Amino acid sequence: MDKQLLEKYFKGQCTTQEVATVEDWLSSADTMLLDEFMMGKWDEANAPVVMKPRVHRFWYGAAAAAVIGIIVSIAFFWQHRTGARPVAVKWDTLHNTSDNIQLFTMEDGSEVWLNTHSSVIYQNRYNKETRELWLHGEAYFKVTKDEKRPFLVHTGGLTTTVLGTVFNIATSNMADGSIQISLLEGKVAVSKPDSFNEVLLPGQMLNYADGKQPQLTSFEKNDVLDWKKGKIHFNHTQLADALARLQQRYGCRIVLDNPSLGKKKISGEFSRDMSLEKILSTLGYVHDISFVRINDTTYETHSK
Repeated sequence: MDKQLLEKYFKGQCTTQEVATVEDWLSSADTMLLDEFMMGKWDEANAPVVMKPRVHRFWYGAAAAAVIGIIVSIAFFWQHRTGARPVAVKWDTLHNTSDNIQLFTMEDGSEVWLNTHSSVIYQNRYNKETRELWLHGEAYFKVTKDEKRPFLVHTGGLTTTVLGTVFNIATSNMADGSIQISLLEGKVAVSKPDSFNEVLLPGQMLNYADGKQPQLTSFEKNDVLDWKKGKIHFNHTQLADALARLQQRYGCRIVLDNPSLGKKKISGEFSRDMSLEKILSTLGYVHDISFVRINDTTYETHSK
């Protein structure tokens, strides 16, 4: 099975033989590939689009509608996880498109604080059979304890499993695309099928980049939870990672023309209410870089 065949299937373009092959796989296979395929489609729907302003909104809406259609089709067959005959499954989405942090309280009382331009999706049977979420972006979780139904968060092939605890997950804050899971209270297990299973204790962060071994380090609360306080905090942060964090928080794209600039270290704190242009202007002044706005979502860096 591969993602190309899944793409054809959910678009209704498979032959009779291919349909039989895919449906047989859906009824019995491990879900990792399907997890990755679905989250990839979700990323496509939420990625910044670089186009002229007059056509940007129309194209984005059409693309998002097409991708969401595929996600809905996937949901129809998601029941294979339990080995039962596929039936329609409804999904709900918590999507923060505002410039402010949003707090959502789940049915079980668990709290999900969503950073800007972040989202989680979950099945409508949440808290009935399981408590599972799929995260895109950054979120802070305060989980209600339930020993019969562990709380699971899926992010880029990783699964974080908890019973009742407080933790933060960021999927878009690093230039290399790595994921950071930071534990504040309790205990969590972070796993990747056929790869690793790590247990975190309070004060530990797991940093994982695809294809590499996870790294366990300590962390500073101010560095991880700055967004909950309305701040953007850099502490000897590489410029490439700082720009990745700004991209996530402002829903934009910032292109480095010279990768070596990305290794520059920066420190400082900005208010989340400060405009992106002002933050970039400050960074540019300190590091002798100019930031040029290409369109409504994209900026380019140029060495002076």
